[in-house]
Amino acid sequence: MLVKELLQQWGIGNVDIISPTPTGGGRTWFVKTVAQKDYVLKGSDLKRSEREHDTLLGLSGTQVPVALPITTVAGDWYAQDRDGKVYCLYPRLPGDVVPEHYAGDAETRAQGFGRAIGLLHTCLQERADADEYPQMELVEHIDEWAIPRIRKGRTTVDASAVEQIWRDARSELEPIYVELPQQLIHRDAHSSNMLFSAGQLTGLLDFELVRRGPRIFDLCYCASSILVDGFEDFKKRQKWPSLFRSLVRGYSEFCPLTTSERLAAYGVTVAIELIFTAFWMDRSNEDGAVQCQRLLYWLATNRDALAI
Repeated sequence: MLVKELLQQWGIGNVDIISPTPTGGGRTWFVKTVAQKDYVLKGSDLKRSEREHDTLLGLSGTQVPVALPITTVAGDWYAQDRDGKVYCLYPRLPGDVVPEHYAGDAETRAQGFGRAIGLLHTCLQERADADEYPQMELVEHIDEWAIPRIRKGRTTVDASAVEQIWRDARSELEPIYVELPQQLIHRDAHSSNMLFSAGQLTGLLDFELVRRGPRIFDLCYCASSILVDGFEDFKKRQKWPSLFRSLVRGYSEFCPLTTSERLAAYGVTVAIELIFTAFWMDRSNEDGAVQCQRLLYWLATNRDALAI
């Protein structure tokens, strides 16, 4: 079904422009009507869409700026195409994704990311239905999913070297993992899922992966997205530790880190890069997998960069 035909289920009037979003993976579109109203159309499977819908409903009465799905002409919160794929239409929130992480007042911007995650976590802590969400078992996920996939692709990355980095990180992370504060987390808290206008948070996006897990995961995930953005530039890599600490400062305004969380930052960040390594290898993206390997080598030889 064509996107334009699908949009008729919402009765939003004549559509002028439909364009894929830069980070939507080919399943999210910006929509502008002739009447100059802006929307975002997002496709997913029913299970993930339901999780996102429930999370957004719970956040809609809080300080977290989110967009609720628009009901269709039939009164439903989602529509389906002829193949049964689920689509939700959202009003487009104001603000923009921060395009630059290192130039200018980069530490202030990083602190803003931390505040955004801290605000979100504060509001998610209050969810009474947290037990209904999937539970993240990070160490088991790496051992049972990521590492086996990486082993299968020895021609792409040095599986033995990567696995040794994980063994070293796990030896530190596993003993303190049970001490890490657990709650509902975003799970995909990279910088492109946050909107800002004049330095103020105006939107948080993409809640379909929400689950229970260690809250430090979201903080390290965001920091990793900033590191990846500047990894090929030596000067940017050198600046990244200060941005990570700024991100932590912003987060701590809402949720001060425990000693265990500070000690776990290295192991959690290594786990995140292993997830991405396996993800790219699953998709036969050798360039992505090799970059993740280089990031893992850098993390292993720059432990002080994660001292928070």
